[in-house]
Amino acid sequence: MGDPSSIDQPAWSVRLWRYLDDSHRGWVNLLYSDAQIAGIDGTQTIGPYRFTLVDEAAGQRSGRLRPVLELASWFRQPNQQPAASGSAGWTGLSIHQEVAALASLVLGVRLRGDDPRPRYRQQDGSVTIHEVAAQVIPSAPSSPWSSPILPGLAGRMADFGSLRPYLESLPRLAPHHTVQLVRAARQYADALWMAEGEPELAWLMLVSAVEVAATAHQAATEDYALLVKKSFPRSAEALIATGGESLLAEAAANEFYRLLRATGRFLAFAKKFLPDPPDERTTDPAGQLPWSKTKMEAVLRQVYELRSVRLHAGTAFPWPLLIPPPTAGDGLPSEVFTQDTYGSGDTTWPATELPMTLAVFAHLVRGMLLRWWDTLAGEATGPDSSG
Repeated sequence: MGDPSSIDQPAWSVRLWRYLDDSHRGWVNLLYSDAQIAGIDGTQTIGPYRFTLVDEAAGQRSGRLRPVLELASWFRQPNQQPAASGSAGWTGLSIHQEVAALASLVLGVRLRGDDPRPRYRQQDGSVTIHEVAAQVIPSAPSSPWSSPILPGLAGRMADFGSLRPYLESLPRLAPHHTVQLVRAARQYADALWMAEGEPELAWLMLVSAVEVAATAHQAATEDYALLVKKSFPRSAEALIATGGESLLAEAAANEFYRLLRATGRFLAFAKKFLPDPPDERTTDPAGQLPWSKTKMEAVLRQVYELRSVRLHAGTAFPWPLLIPPPTAGDGLPSEVFTQDTYGSGDTTWPATELPMTLAVFAHLVRGMLLRWWDTLAGEATGPDSSG
């Protein structure tokens, strides 16, 4: 894959904003969550998408998966728009899955849709929905623990109103930024969905979510050719000797960009877009993660190293990072590990090898991605499609 900025078409869910309505054919599906959705009364339309609060969700117990929103859209056709070329902009998701992933990121909740059902507008204006024969209902991996690994997520009250400005900013963004946002959101949404049953995969996906965004951010702010000269001087000299600076620039953008300062890129992105601490956190100082850029860099470096050795050496994440967080002095979940050592079987880990809990890392990742999205929206120069 080459430079992310080479993507010349936005994500599929964003392309619909630029296409013309085909008001006779569409689709509808249900979005499932264990959260509560507030800030929407009835139906709201955001661009090409219609969201409707599911009536039965209000009467059902929060904290378990159930349909909370209906998502619908009419199909849209390109209006003299070129088709996507190659695989550079592939997200691996359908349109409704992209929207669900973006909404999961913005709302900070588990959110996943069932299979879309086609709908048709009849000549008399009525709408007919065709049911799918074998409907697949989303289900999340269950936890073996009596308390959650991500405390406060199930049953969380999410404000639907916060979703509109984010979605309405998408048509104004550069095409490659919409694709990278969807890819990062997918990693985050999948991490939340499986965290209780597959916490190690959740760690990996959350790191990947930041890497997707950090790579896109570096592509927009760094001189790749200069980075190759600094990081791979012999290769840079050979490229220049063969084809001059133009060959170096081409190779830097297409061959080297994924190798350039991977850890540094991750940490630089985290430092630039570091969010505020959680609104609801323990008041016990011993249970709080130190919230300064300098100290945060050290623990995030540990997280990145754990992820790297998991992928490249097969070394599993420490067991304490894969279970519900310890309890702080005030009875609330701790953000860090305060005992001298933690053990499983005949293996022990000192607290210094345990950077933070999965819950606080998920908070960090969501905050970084939303601040990056805010920055992209603030710098966007595309047409306003909020109407």
